[in-house]
Amino acid sequence: MVKLNLPLRPWVPQWLGIVTMFVVMFPIIMLNGTYTGSMLEVSSTLGILSEDITMGYYAAAAGMAVAYPIIPKIRAIATPKTLLLTDLLLQIILSFVCAQVGNMDITIICSFFIGFLKAFIMLEFIIQIRPFFSPKNVRSEFYAYFYPIVFSGGQISMALTAQLAYYYQWQYMYYFTILLMLIAIIFILLFFRYAKRPMRIPYKDIDGRIMFIIAAALLFSIYVFTYGKTLDWFDSIKIKVYVLTIPLLIYLFVQRQRTQEKPYVSLKPLHHHKSIIGYTFMVLVMFFSASSSLITNYLNSIIKVDSVHANSLSLLLIPGFIMGAIICFWWFRWQRWRFRFLISGGMFCYVIYLAILYFGVTPYSTYEMLYLPVFLRGLAMMSLFIAFGVYVVEDLDPKLMLSNAFFLISFRSVLAPAISASFFSNALYHLQMKGINTLSENMVLTNPVTSTRYSQALNNALAQGHGYNEASQIATNSLYAILQQQSLLLGIKTIIGYLLITALTIAIVSAFIPFHKTLKVAVVKTGDDMV
Repeated sequence: MVKLNLPLRPWVPQWLGIVTMFVVMFPIIMLNGTYTGSMLEVSSTLGILSEDITMGYYAAAAGMAVAYPIIPKIRAIATPKTLLLTDLLLQIILSFVCAQVGNMDITIICSFFIGFLKAFIMLEFIIQIRPFFSPKNVRSEFYAYFYPIVFSGGQISMALTAQLAYYYQWQYMYYFTILLMLIAIIFILLFFRYAKRPMRIPYKDIDGRIMFIIAAALLFSIYVFTYGKTLDWFDSIKIKVYVLTIPLLIYLFVQRQRTQEKPYVSLKPLHHHKSIIGYTFMVLVMFFSASSSLITNYLNSIIKVDSVHANSLSLLLIPGFIMGAIICFWWFRWQRWRFRFLISGGMFCYVIYLAILYFGVTPYSTYEMLYLPVFLRGLAMMSLFIAFGVYVVEDLDPKLMLSNAFFLISFRSVLAPAISASFFSNALYHLQMKGINTLSENMVLTNPVTSTRYSQALNNALAQGHGYNEASQIATNSLYAILQQQSLLLGIKTIIGYLLITALTIAIVSAFIPFHKTLKVAVVKTGDDMV
């Protein structure tokens, strides 16, 4: 086994140190600020909007993006043991507040700082365990192990949250992660050594002003896209203000980075063509992956699947993640085929995923029909993430790696999911309204099918003892429910159809894009930017 530089007590074997790091990491990858797996239960319990929960979820990702550039500065003045213990204690406090406080404004703020603190432990885990995954320090090999662990943890947390919320209370997920973090603290206290290090807080190196600007820009952007439909976009004064403020914040961010001798985030990765191509493709990957919201609508509204089974379906992403990681691992090790074929192959997985959905999504489909497409979505997502995670840094100056990580997290994990979710939500809403207007023209009692369904619903209501007027209203509501279902299904299939055409086009074009001029690509080493 490769020798790791873990801060262990003299009597502690290395394998126990590795176990300790995984014990620390497990609750962290399950922390998401707020949990969308229990969205229905939380919103009904607290009397809040589902958008509030989504906002908290994205706020945690924004916190990670803001934190990443300053982590090396904090690590320079804090030992691993001190950093881990402090971080875990703060996360326990924040998680407890989220579980106890019913105010979503406070929860969203706590979620942001949970994400902020989460970044520190994730990077510490990467630095300490990286040689264990890749003794030769190869980025593609490390990603093939690390990405499946992180993304699988997120899916497990959602499924577990749904289970706890359904059978107990949604707060139990926070209590569960708190328990796991307490166990992690015990492991650290027992097996990690204490070391003195001068606790000099580098105030000059921490640009609080730019951190505030970045946080505000990201959170305002998330707010606009998350609450846009609910607040009817520019009918809301708050959205108007945020939309006008965001360009100003971006301008201030760019100007400060250009004028600072040591900028918080270097803008040079944005001038690198491979970075731009990589960011663009990762945004596209998140866009296609966000189509899972369509599946959720289908499960909940068409075939009436409960939240537990709906979230459990996402567990089938995990074997897809593993398969995608294995493919990328051997692809970069062998380097027998051109890089563009890997990208095209990943996109064709999305094509097959969308094709199965387009032809398989009907009122009479089964839950089991979705197994294969969910697996393919996980395979496509993982293979493309790893591929472009390596691609964007191939020719990048090592000094720019952390800046690249910041932009990668901001685009991939913050902005892309929020924008994609907003797009699908708004598109589905407008298509459903359009479908209702179109289908209602034929839903008249002179239509034999409509007349038969109305008569059946009316007779059933009368048989249950309802008066004629009440029974007539029940029958009318029954027809309207059918109309809503049909229009929703029509909207889902329409969006999937356009996505299918788009994915097929990108898959074909990708097969001819000269990402590299040579067959073999450079072996890119790992670094502190591994996200």
